[in-house]
Amino acid sequence: MQTPISCSPHPSRYTELSSGADPGHGIEAVWVSVADKARAHRVLPDGRCDIILRFCAKVRPINSITVVVTGPTTRHYDVLVEPGMGFAGIRLRPGFFYPILGLSPGLLRDGNLMGEAAIGACPQLADLCAEATSPDDLPGRLVAFVQHRIALGHSLPPIKTLRILSALHASGGRLAVQDIARMQDISTRTVQRIVRDATGLPPKSYARILQFHRALRLLRDHHLRPSEAAFEAGYADQAHMTHALRDFGGLSPARMGDVTLVTLGD
Repeated sequence: MQTPISCSPHPSRYTELSSGADPGHGIEAVWVSVADKARAHRVLPDGRCDIILRFCAKVRPINSITVVVTGPTTRHYDVLVEPGMGFAGIRLRPGFFYPILGLSPGLLRDGNLMGEAAIGACPQLADLCAEATSPDDLPGRLVAFVQHRIALGHSLPPIKTLRILSALHASGGRLAVQDIARMQDISTRTVQRIVRDATGLPPKSYARILQFHRALRLLRDHHLRPSEAAFEAGYADQAHMTHALRDFGGLSPARMGDVTLVTLGD
């Protein structure tokens, strides 16, 4: 039986819920959003895969739910939303996408599966689209789905994989593959294969995304000057960081805009 996860009142922008995260089962965050007006929502690359339920919050019961599975992205994109359009999502930790869905994240790089395409790839996703009484039912439904998939005996990522990913995160993407290989006493090629299999991205691309997010946090949350943020994030200079902000987010240090940052675990 799934445990309800309240998201009332329904947030009008991307909001991570305080409950639901379960790193041991691959759940990095549970999030919701119900649009209160027509707008474009910018999605930044984070090297993650999400399972999302799209619905109309204007009707009760909710009987038209579309499941969307997103792959790891390497560039920003905008999602156009209309008033009342709702989303409930679960962001998976790197390394858990294949164990939970049986899909390789690399196959969905910079792409997604929606509706029947997602269900065709993983038929069990159809259960997520059953009628719901309210939006509050959907986050708990997603959490229960993931926990059930793990409980069925689907293998978890190897400890070595999790250690390698953790090392990359702890360094903010600054640790070289050669250094990780030395720390784990394995070859550089093995590290590259492990990261690519777990995230769907080459190690260099994944590391650059982590570095990008670290720079955003330093600029927005810690209010560092651009030159200081560039140094702390490990960029060669401010120009290098500015180039990364533009490439990954369409942003600049002086024009961050109303950027939404997600929580990235290890």
